[in-house]
Amino acid sequence: MTPIRSFDDLSVGHSFDLGSFALPRAEVLDFAARYDPQPFHLDDAAEREAPFRERLASGLHTLSATFGHVRRTGLIAEVSLGGGAVELKWPAPLRPDERVGLRITVEELRASRSKPGVGIAKLRYLVAREADGVVVLDALCTHFMRR
Repeated sequence: MTPIRSFDDLSVGHSFDLGSFALPRAEVLDFAARYDPQPFHLDDAAEREAPFRERLASGLHTLSATFGHVRRTGLIAEVSLGGGAVELKWPAPLRPDERVGLRITVEELRASRSKPGVGIAKLRYLVAREADGVVVLDALCTHFMRR
């Protein structure tokens, strides 16, 4: 994957396929215990009473793992100046050990009015299960990027 060198290299509609990852069961349990300790993420009996009746990864874990995966690819490492907002949807569950693929699409671009060396990009992150293509995370993320 060729890293983005400048905000100005982007165009609306451009997409990047960033490969796949999975959240191992032990990691799902550890994340839930530390950051999202809802019983249905941690307890076998509680998960059977939850809407999906099985162990699922926390949506917050899915989002965090997605951001980590993006960073590890190096796609935005040279231009990222942080973020300003995230609009989130978790349309379907993610089970431990399920492989998911990540695709990022440029939705909107604009130059910063106050900082000439900065561009603002809205990027759509779609994370979908490899087995059936069902989207488990849909996030519209605002990024500040070096020009």
